[in-house]
Amino acid sequence: MCSEKTLYNYIDACFFDVRNIDLPRKVKYRPRYKKTEFKVDKGCRIGRNYEDFAKFMEEHPDLSLVQMDSVIGERGGKCLLTIHFVETSFMLAFLRKANTSQSVIDIYNILDKLFGEKLFDKLFPVILTNSGSEFYNPQAIENRDYFVPGKSSYRTHVFYC
Repeated sequence: MCSEKTLYNYIDACFFDVRNIDLPRKVKYRPRYKKTEFKVDKGCRIGRNYEDFAKFMEEHPDLSLVQMDSVIGERGGKCLLTIHFVETSFMLAFLRKANTSQSVIDIYNILDKLFGEKLFDKLFPVILTNSGSEFYNPQAIENRDYFVPGKSSYRTHVFYC
């Protein structure tokens, strides 16, 4: 009650005593080229969904909110990172070469160095964003020294709508 492809996958995963070498037609064909796809860690949303955001804002009503999103032109081309300050209706936009998580992290690291820790913490206490793959490394945005082992300084809170 399973397909032929499923059986081949089970054999590749070594679930049976049969190996690929035991299958004469399997070993004579070259494996097809598969483009590696970016895997998004859905676990980073745990404790950061909209219900958690609403609860956090109830506990901290004095914190200002910043909304973040990407504006994508051509697929695979340049894009914008928009940062909207809700209280003042002020928006910043940053041109990025690619729509990657690292490009978003780089912009926040530049802003942190430009403004200094004290002003950055005051301007960006809470960030609300969508579920785009470019925002799926919240620890690197939230922690000032994320890439320095053994050293971490919290700078903001990231939530997903």
